Amino acid sequence: MKRNLLVIALATAVLAGCSTVRKTGETPAPDQATAAETAAAAAAAEALAAIPCRCDTIDHNSPWVKFLRLPEQVTNLPQFDILCKSEYPATVSINGQAVKQYKTGIFFATVSFNEGVNKVTAEAVYPDGRTAVCEHVLIYEKRDMTRQSYPLWIDSRSVEPAADMELLPDEVVKVSFRGSKGQDGFVNVQPGKITLACLRSDHDDYSLYTAELPLRDLTRGRTYTISTRLVPAAGAPVRKEYMSDFSSTVVVRQPEDFPLLKVKNEYSRLVYNLGAPRLGGPIRSELGPGVVLKSGGKTGDNYRVRLSNVEAGYINKDDVEIIDGPRVQPSYIVTSMTCGPAAGADIVSIPYPEPVPYEVYPDPDGKRLVVTLFGAESASTWVTHRKGCRVIDKLTWEQTTPETFRVYVNLNTENIWGYDIRPAGRSLVLRVKYPPVYDLAAEKPLTGLKIAIEAGHGGDNTGAIGLSGLVEKDINLDLSFRLGELCASMGAEVIQVRDSDKYMLLTDKRRIAIESGADMLISIHANAGGRGYLSVAGTSTYWHNPFWAPLAQVIYDRLLETGLTEFGVVGSFNYTVTRASQLPAILVEQAFMSHAEDEEKLADPAFRQLEAEKICAGIIDYLGMMQK
Repeated sequence: MKRNLLVIALATAVLAGCSTVRKTGETPAPDQATAAETAAAAAAAEALAAIPCRCDTIDHNSPWVKFLRLPEQVTNLPQFDILCKSEYPATVSINGQAVKQYKTGIFFATVSFNEGVNKVTAEAVYPDGRTAVCEHVLIYEKRDMTRQSYPLWIDSRSVEPAADMELLPDEVVKVSFRGSKGQDGFVNVQPGKITLACLRSDHDDYSLYTAELPLRDLTRGRTYTISTRLVPAAGAPVRKEYMSDFSSTVVVRQPEDFPLLKVKNEYSRLVYNLGAPRLGGPIRSELGPGVVLKSGGKTGDNYRVRLSNVEAGYINKDDVEIIDGPRVQPSYIVTSMTCGPAAGADIVSIPYPEPVPYEVYPDPDGKRLVVTLFGAESASTWVTHRKGCRVIDKLTWEQTTPETFRVYVNLNTENIWGYDIRPAGRSLVLRVKYPPVYDLAAEKPLTGLKIAIEAGHGGDNTGAIGLSGLVEKDINLDLSFRLGELCASMGAEVIQVRDSDKYMLLTDKRRIAIESGADMLISIHANAGGRGYLSVAGTSTYWHNPFWAPLAQVIYDRLLETGLTEFGVVGSFNYTVTRASQLPAILVEQAFMSHAEDEEKLADPAFRQLEAEKICAGIIDYLGMMQK
């Protein structure tokens, strides 16, 4: 109660952000607090009132300074990176400490707090001597943030499994949760009054409790509820057990109980597992409408898909429909394949009389594409090679499991310009594109090339906001236009995927780039992250398909010539727009908007022009590499 009164007193003494108005003497009614608590609140209000708080009116025609980032009015943080802004240039300080002001107008300092009332003062002195001052008052309450063991607790967000499940009888469910340190953990399964004792591993202020639930003894088709509880350890100062308010269910089913599924959406993601790193889980392949899958389990909204006796994946329920009626899993025998030239590409044709799942694995180090069909098997498969192939050397195949047929599309170079695979009638057709025609020695070396440029974010999707208020979507669009103008001046046909400040679905952005027939896709973004305003910095590029790693590398090398520091080239990146096989596609993160020095550069149009020049130079480097 005392803490709440302090908050009330503080709230009446200062306004959020900047202290401009002070009111004192407001305390709770006598029936809401003891006399001691009322006196404490009055004392806090009096202490705040003794500090002259002001913040000059922010009028950009007069001296001004403002706080951009502050801690809560009542904080338990012993220090905070105070971020301020004023017109540039000015001589700036925070609590009397002179600090650097960046060209964006921002300045900052780490301020340590004393217990009780603290005042933070930001000052900016203009070159003509005019001064602006802003003050903020807060209370620092020193608190031990270590989570105590008592009363007992379980972090419901840590409980696994976190979703209801339908599984096979030979499986084992691993149950885990975090809770009070040093106790006895148990898993309860109802009905049946099954109790499993947990193994415990102790950490700083919690323990991790784990147990395994074999499903072989559970009744088929019955719904079981899994819950977790803690029992006080011997000698604990409490006796009451703690039961988590979170539970999940499991139903045991036989393989024949699970339905066949038909994919209904383009680019439906089949993932290896349900892990969720940034930008989506570990994507195995993207399937198109009509592919039939055999489910063999379900976790939450995701079906587990049986690909073979040793391989599986997961697909979301929104991407499939259940096939009603008789259920026979598609399968067939491959007897022949062909390979030959066609207009603009070498073509591989694989029989596809049944809609079995398939995937393509890119292997530039092995100079090959690996096409896998699940539910197909060979029968003295003939492979016909026609003369005139420009990219494909030969086809070979392998039956890796009784249900898995693998085709190796061996290439004569790792420098390819894209590939696409899709069903066509009763065949699965793989197209490996021919290179575009260009002449780097020509006056306009990009003539003959079509380049798609995607300005990240747009419309309501602003992207990151920089320390000074710089908006990512705006600088992305500006750099995209600058890059497009440079490429066009060198003869390229340019497709601006986002040509204005508008919101677009990522799948639409990718579709536009692919359907345009572009030879290359460059996505433009700006990064953010890390703690502190001078922590994580630097430029970076990203690829999803390893065939496009060289493009990411050469553009990265050129961007380093701007003076930006290294963040790195990042592979296996799941960004939807650049997750494309049809053309070399990479993403550029210009620099970090959350880093003061990086943001200062990004805010400068001349620097963005330099970035455009370096990306364009990287494109030309890549074209030269692809001719070797």
